[in-house]
Amino acid sequence: MFKNQTFPPYFKRPAVAVVCLCIVFWATISLHPRGFIYNVKPIVLFDDAPQYAFATILTAEGDAEYPDVEEPYLKAARLLTYQLLHNPRTRNGSVEIPLLVLVTPDVPQNHRDILEDDGATIVPVESLGRDWIHPKWGRWSNVLAKLNLWNLEKYDKIAFLDADSVIFRPIEGIFESPQTDVRQTLTSKVNTTSELPEHYMIAGIHDPWMELNMPPVKGQEFYEKNNYMNAGFFVLSPSKPLFDYYVSILDTPDQFDSAYPEQNLLNCAHRTDGSMPWQDLGPGWNLKGGSRFDYEAGLMSIHHKWWRPIGDEFMAERIAEAMEEMRIHLRILEEQGEVQF
Repeated sequence: MFKNQTFPPYFKRPAVAVVCLCIVFWATISLHPRGFIYNVKPIVLFDDAPQYAFATILTAEGDAEYPDVEEPYLKAARLLTYQLLHNPRTRNGSVEIPLLVLVTPDVPQNHRDILEDDGATIVPVESLGRDWIHPKWGRWSNVLAKLNLWNLEKYDKIAFLDADSVIFRPIEGIFESPQTDVRQTLTSKVNTTSELPEHYMIAGIHDPWMELNMPPVKGQEFYEKNNYMNAGFFVLSPSKPLFDYYVSILDTPDQFDSAYPEQNLLNCAHRTDGSMPWQDLGPGWNLKGGSRFDYEAGLMSIHHKWWRPIGDEFMAERIAEAMEEMRIHLRILEEQGEVQF
């Protein structure tokens, strides 16, 4: 019909404009079901691209030292969800990376629903506790559930952050760090009920407080200075054989000091002089606390409970700023009937 037909210039310009607007409108609506409220997320263009994910964990435990703070860890998990998935200042900017929230059986369904509405991917997991495990604090009774991360083999790499973390800058670059390359296990077998995998990957950061204050004892040599990894921020490559190895350690009582359950298990399994030594990501990705100097030097995130005081006033302001950004975001969505606030 239009094969040889020509259009006058005064018609061409409006027509092109209308077509462009339609394309933009269609792309915006189709890429995100909530339309213009959220920033449109980018698309993974290739099916064979590496599958990455962020992850955290939520249990029903509160903070016994701050009992007046209502649902502190739920709010912390919501802040992490907002920062990793929605905040233009801190979210991933290249490809879509989901946030997996591991939830233990004691987490109420309404808390799961809230996080799912926020955009998180809920992953129910078992607690993995054992009778011989006696955590230093009651709120750590379910932290061994983190080990379920190694069962999620659909992902090539997972970056785990404790829920009480605050993000300052996008952190997806961590997946390309050379320290997160998969490595050959140095010894194929050890004296355990489970065989080690041929390959593994776990990379994290040092815990200076533990390295300074926990002197090594026989069987706990991983406490030595410059050897101890913090389990609040690390990257792993999921592996069912490695999960089975961790369970074999759990099923052999007194293999490690259970005061810090999952952290000491991982340090025991990935001791720096062992078959699968953990790799050091460096301090720029995450710190406990931190200062203005750290922030201005490019610190990506901190491990600090948003409801607790922090010694550095500048960092306290950054945490308050992050919480306020989330409140504004959720208030807008609540007005639209999108989420619970």
